[in-house]
Amino acid sequence: MNKKFLYIILIIFSIQTSFGQGIFSRKSPTQKAANKTRKLNKKNNQIPFNEELPQNYRPDYGRIDFIWSSETAYTGVKKSGDISLTTPSRFNAGNNFEFSTLLPLNYFVPNLMLKKSYTTKRFLLAHRHALYSSTLGLKWAQQNGYETIVSSSVQVPFIMSIRNEFIASYPIGADPICSNGQPFLIITGGVAVDVGVPFEKNNLTPMNEHFFGSRSPSLTGKGAHLSTRLRVDGRLTNSMYVEGDIKFFYGKFFQNNFAMEQHTGLQLFLVRNTSFTIGYAISYGHFTNKNFFIMPTADLTYYFGTRLKRDVGLFGKGR
Repeated sequence: MNKKFLYIILIIFSIQTSFGQGIFSRKSPTQKAANKTRKLNKKNNQIPFNEELPQNYRPDYGRIDFIWSSETAYTGVKKSGDISLTTPSRFNAGNNFEFSTLLPLNYFVPNLMLKKSYTTKRFLLAHRHALYSSTLGLKWAQQNGYETIVSSSVQVPFIMSIRNEFIASYPIGADPICSNGQPFLIITGGVAVDVGVPFEKNNLTPMNEHFFGSRSPSLTGKGAHLSTRLRVDGRLTNSMYVEGDIKFFYGKFFQNNFAMEQHTGLQLFLVRNTSFTIGYAISYGHFTNKNFFIMPTADLTYYFGTRLKRDVGLFGKGR
């Protein structure tokens, strides 16, 4: 009898030694709180619970994808976007769809753009489609005497224009699987076709003005033009970015069938989500009496929304 009792004691002791505070012990309040936090973080798709972090720690999901401009194939994170003065303002509607518009031009040239992005192993691809009308802008130019854009002796018809564009971006310098590892350099190429269609009698002539003349066929409803471009976006610091692109235009222009533009800009962040960009734009083509024209550029941008979660990479799902 004493031996059987001794055996029972030894068995219970060995079980408790193997499992520690296992099924035979109650969990402490600290362990219960930790388990509750783990379950809550898992449910909310947040970062894994880390017992070494402060009790009131909150993860920072502020935007860090500032290097991805609207001219890249990137479409951002769901419900994020930006508002800009001279470049496209954009909003991500989910499923890698992005809506954008050039706000200052809407009064003169109402416009709406839709971009859809796709991912490959190393490239980010997208197609973008735009719908715009130059009718109001042409009437404004006519009323204000801009004869090189539209003659005062013709009637401006209603014109609807469409753009179809393919974009490919190649990020350099960061692991694309890690959402926090933004690249320091992005190379982007694009090709687009713009077509303008008049819905009334059209006596407009090609525009004889830099930056307008290279887009004349679609803006005047006189056919189509093709454009190709190469762009580079670079991150110098977390608050300073540089951008540059070169565009080539092919179509029936004022005096020839070719034009070129080049732009360079420096983007500085005044505060975390607001940036100011200053630069220049150059136009080359047979317009007016000058084949070469340069002008300063500036932009002010406010970014809103959040960045990707840790468990969702740039080239992954769940945006």
